[in-house]
Amino acid sequence: MFAFRKSFAILVALPLLGFGIATGAEAQSFTATHAKVSLIAENNSLQPGKTALAGVLFDLEKGWHIYWVNPGDSGEPPKIQWQLPPGFQAKEIRWPTPVRLGGGTVIDYGYEGRVLLPVPIQVPSSYQAGKAVALSANIRYLICREVCIPAKAQASLSIPSTNTGGEAAARELFRSTFDNSPKAWPAGWKAQVTDNGGFFLLSLDTGMSEPKATFFPLEEDQVDNSAAQGVTATPRGVQIKLKKSDQLTKGLAALKGVVVLGPGQAFEISAPMAGKK
Repeated sequence: MFAFRKSFAILVALPLLGFGIATGAEAQSFTATHAKVSLIAENNSLQPGKTALAGVLFDLEKGWHIYWVNPGDSGEPPKIQWQLPPGFQAKEIRWPTPVRLGGGTVIDYGYEGRVLLPVPIQVPSSYQAGKAVALSANIRYLICREVCIPAKAQASLSIPSTNTGGEAAARELFRSTFDNSPKAWPAGWKAQVTDNGGFFLLSLDTGMSEPKATFFPLEEDQVDNSAAQGVTATPRGVQIKLKKSDQLTKGLAALKGVVVLGPGQAFEISAPMAGKK
């Protein structure tokens, strides 16, 4: 797990309270301190040799948050430990676009409100279509407001299920999540980074002037998260001035992360370093 790099008041999570919900496939969810955690599936069926989508759904109390894969100046991202039938394989979380959290000298990256963390599940070719399958997961996460609480939940999911009342709602959750998730960097767009001493200058060529932009670094200790990002529109894109982190100890070959140009316009980026000025 990521180490805490700032001082936090850490509380012990309260015991979990279990109760059932209906979200498409038969599922089990839990209420932990300040959060409800559920395991849901995009569809109520599985196809041999194909990839299905499951996900951990967090319903967070107002004012509380969890973290992105790079938590920023503090915190740690949720961890999912799967228990799957033989032959099934869980892949990496498809992280939705985060938001900036906090203020002053501590800025974190994460999520508030309702957030779904989708996970592709590879179905083995030997699976018999229609056969009931149980998916289970142990979920550990840090939930924070003025204090941070390490919490955990255990959730399970049965596919297919006779309870299909929430199937449409589950599909809509996955659709809206992917609409708000980073897309692949478009073909024809260009990106590069220059090292300007105490700053990185990230230059994007999208073919049109971009008046707004926010960069979320994928890796820790490269960019000063709390420093304001200087955004300058250009005729064919945008330039983002990023202050270097005081923790950066070596040169970079590329700057990786997510750049957000507007609502529904988040893109994965790996901008190569163009050399120092």
